[in-house]
Amino acid sequence: MLRELRIKNFAVIDQVGLELGSGLNIITGETGAGKSIILNALGLIAGERGSSDIIRNQQEEATVEALFEGLPPEIEKKLSDGGFETGGELVIKRIVNRSGKNRIFLNGSLSPLALLADIGSSLVHIYGQHEHHTLLQAETHLNLLDAFANAATLVRTMSENYHVLAAAWQALNEARESLEQRRREKNLLEAQAEELAQSRLKAGEEEELRAAKNILAHSEKLYQGCREGQEVLYEGDAALVGRLGKYAGRLRELSAIDQHLQPPLDLLESSLAQLQEAAAQLRRYAERSHFDPAGLEQVEDRLAEIQRLKRKYNASVVDDILRMHEEIKTSLNDLAHGEGQIAALEKAFADARKAAWETAEQLSVIRQRAAKKLKREMEKEVKGLGMPETIFDVRFATQNEKVDAPPFFIAGKKLTGRGMDQVEFYFSPNPGEPAKPLAKIASGGELSRLMLALKALAMTPGVGSTLLFDEVDAGIGGRVAEIVGKKLKEVAAHHQVITVTHLPQIAALADAHFVVAKEIERGRTFTRVQQLSERDRVDELARMLGGVKITEQARRHAEEMVRGK
Repeated sequence: MLRELRIKNFAVIDQVGLELGSGLNIITGETGAGKSIILNALGLIAGERGSSDIIRNQQEEATVEALFEGLPPEIEKKLSDGGFETGGELVIKRIVNRSGKNRIFLNGSLSPLALLADIGSSLVHIYGQHEHHTLLQAETHLNLLDAFANAATLVRTMSENYHVLAAAWQALNEARESLEQRRREKNLLEAQAEELAQSRLKAGEEEELRAAKNILAHSEKLYQGCREGQEVLYEGDAALVGRLGKYAGRLRELSAIDQHLQPPLDLLESSLAQLQEAAAQLRRYAERSHFDPAGLEQVEDRLAEIQRLKRKYNASVVDDILRMHEEIKTSLNDLAHGEGQIAALEKAFADARKAAWETAEQLSVIRQRAAKKLKREMEKEVKGLGMPETIFDVRFATQNEKVDAPPFFIAGKKLTGRGMDQVEFYFSPNPGEPAKPLAKIASGGELSRLMLALKALAMTPGVGSTLLFDEVDAGIGGRVAEIVGKKLKEVAAHHQVITVTHLPQIAALADAHFVVAKEIERGRTFTRVQQLSERDRVDELARMLGGVKITEQARRHAEEMVRGK
């Protein structure tokens, strides 16, 4: 519920504040005093775009602030998801600046316009000459019909089933596309798998081959080097092993004289053993080492094959090719099991499709029954609102367009998250004239009264608790005005209602009455808003009854109207 509204530098309003209550809040005043400006300011709070044209002359910015209490759970959730704390209250502040630096604050924190538009349309609904667009949208007609049919639970089920169907359809299509893609690639994958299997690549093989190539390419040099080592160590006339062996015998004799020479003798004999082993290993290596052109060619061919595979598979190392080989084998294995996966997804899709269409059909039956009843009751309601010859109809449209996804289009019906029905209200206010789409022929005053009647018949769950009716009394008076006022009072039992009226019959029913007056001070126009006491209300109703000159008779009549509300 809207608890407080503060407006500053907005059009001809310098600064005003309204403390609103539950029930029926009435705004009256002389023509041109600025009553509709208050509703325009509330439009900004509801998320409409602001223009610098609304800023009061000689001011740089206009400000509108609103305090809401008792927020619906869905609004609390949207605010929480957006990172805003509420505590059950919400202060919305709109600042419109001439420089274009407009700002929006929710509980003191900056907010994007999209979020305000989302929650604002649920907090405040405006119905009037210039703000009745919600009744001009077919989706609104469907919402109102569902509310009248009390079908909220089934509507939620429909939405859930539709999203399950959409997800199942997407999963099935993606699996089919993936399977078809793998089928197209099957021959290539099989050829690649065969080629890589026959290549018998091993991890680290390339490094081993390069090392082997290096050895084979230098085999002659390695042989000569080993033979030279044998000559130096063991086989030559001045071989180290022979010379050191003779000296070892001499040192052995000396150590027998002095035991202190035993350690160097041990070291020398150990060195001789190591030199002899080194010579033996050089001899064995030389015996194995020989130039092998065929072996070198074989290694080079293998390296060339590895390079070819690396280029073909865009790999930098053999390990990358081995990894690709495993991926190819996995893809072929998935292809073998793909048919089973498709069968499971097709079953899930078929189940989801059946559930969604069955729910849509149940919902459609309920709507068809409710539409007939709504027609009867709406024609009865609007007859009492000054439109006695009105024809009202609820028509179901057939979806003729074809869509790419067959499960969402069957026998001229297109399935959506709201079911398979497209609903539009038709209307004829004049006898003998056929009913036409309401959006094309209804005037602002007629729209307001139609919305008033619809709200009286269907208090839409989840819709914002603040309803604004502008020009709901257009073109009516007398007994009809009294009926319209009582209908507003009836709606106000469930919603906070704010309405601008020129009729004392409606104003007399107010739970809170505000008067808008225009004043001129020092050559400038100011609009003031004042909440009236019971005594002041009598004066205002007398003015509305009697015009410029308030007679005693008008005052007595006003007192009777206030007492009789």
